[in-house]
Amino acid sequence: MADAPETSVDETPRGFIKSPLDFGGGLFLLALAVVGYIGAFNLPYGHMNSIGSGLLPKSVAILVGAFGLGIMLQGLFIEGDRLESWGIRGPIFVLGAVLVFAFAIRPLGLAIAGPLCVIVAAMADKDTRPVELVIFSLIMTALCVGLFKFLLRLPIPVFPPGYGPF
Repeated sequence: MADAPETSVDETPRGFIKSPLDFGGGLFLLALAVVGYIGAFNLPYGHMNSIGSGLLPKSVAILVGAFGLGIMLQGLFIEGDRLESWGIRGPIFVLGAVLVFAFAIRPLGLAIAGPLCVIVAAMADKDTRPVELVIFSLIMTALCVGLFKFLLRLPIPVFPPGYGPF
């Protein structure tokens, strides 16, 4: 009988943290929850007969923190994957897209800021195809205009000031 090939299981002792990937993910969620709760700290929670503006962000922050704590505990007791190295390209371009949108929405409107934001965010991936990206950005912008301007009736400028009907 032939010997079965050995699997490439990492047999090095792990120590206190059994799954560094889960532990790191849980730690990130906890940090995100703390930032969210601090951001909503001054908002009123509300009373039994009226909901305040801080109810949803504080509740979501508490739930995200609870899930983060659960994932961290899972990382302490259940064997899992190790943390791998990751590139900085993705977070930089996604954060850059958020900043581009924030600075471009008022002076340029959603018709220009939307596709610009999608294109900047797509640069996070090296395999993005330009033609598909342009088509996707135009479709997403049209959906955003339909949703935010017409269905939700939010006061978001669609075109640069003085250049369009809305």
